[in-house]
Amino acid sequence: MASKGSPGASARTIGIQDRLRAWGQQHQLVAVETLMRLLSRPFGSIMTWLVIAIALTLPGAMWMTLDNLSQLSNRFQASGSMSVYLKPAVQDTQAQQLLSCIESMDGVADVRFISADDALAEFRASSGLGEALDLLPENPLPGVIVVEPELALPQQDVIALADSLRSEPRVDSVELDTAWLDRLHALLALSERIVWVMGALLALGILLVVGNTIRLAVESRRREIEVVMLIGATHAFVRRPFLYSGAWYGAGGGLLALGLLALGNHWLSLPVAALAASYGASFTLPQLDVTGSTILLSCSILLGWLGAWLAVTRHLSSIRPR
Repeated sequence: MASKGSPGASARTIGIQDRLRAWGQQHQLVAVETLMRLLSRPFGSIMTWLVIAIALTLPGAMWMTLDNLSQLSNRFQASGSMSVYLKPAVQDTQAQQLLSCIESMDGVADVRFISADDALAEFRASSGLGEALDLLPENPLPGVIVVEPELALPQQDVIALADSLRSEPRVDSVELDTAWLDRLHALLALSERIVWVMGALLALGILLVVGNTIRLAVESRRREIEVVMLIGATHAFVRRPFLYSGAWYGAGGGLLALGLLALGNHWLSLPVAALAASYGASFTLPQLDVTGSTILLSCSILLGWLGAWLAVTRHLSSIRPR
């Protein structure tokens, strides 16, 4: 029996800092333990990581391709070019004066003049109708001034420029060539939507893969879960290692996806550079930057964590300690 003056049990208040420190240490311990558990089964873990990496690489590669095409299309005259057809009575000296006037206009990047004789000679060489053209009493082709607007000039400014040229008395008609650019932008918009749909489907596939893997892990540790729940463990405590496992699956798959994208970029860079050089241009495939890599890796970790959460939450509701 304890003496009257002997100290007994005393209550101690745990501060917020101590709680946060214990919470952080517990999460760190669980994270390391789950990683070691995955590394102890390398074959199964690598197979899951590869499936996730392939599912992330496909939309990632398509998105990079679309981004490259968009950047490449921006190198063209985004506003298109226009052909200014002169009236037949306009002489070459008058056409040169008009060319100088157009060149001084705002929004004009480049102009060039194609005389009626040059146009006829070019048509004669390309059509093979030289003998028929010799029978004509006069040259039926007009002189043309080709106007290249400034890069990325707004479409309304281009239309205004074309209208101002149509009002010129020496101009017969103006044709604006933007149909090909409109088709290109429509194709890029359609491809972007296809990438989003494929990305959503493959993200669902990642959720199913991780969820099925975590479901098997839960079933294999069912007895252990029943025991710890019997002694008072909460669902949050039981769920924590499985959530970390899902996050590690996502992180490993994301890192492998980044490696596959970098490898594919390096493998295709030389053929793309050779193709661009054959057209007299220089183009290199841009690498995935830090922001893009961070977004891809974060999405991969989030998908792994979410798949694990869905699987373990569903199965914990069916487990009852005996």
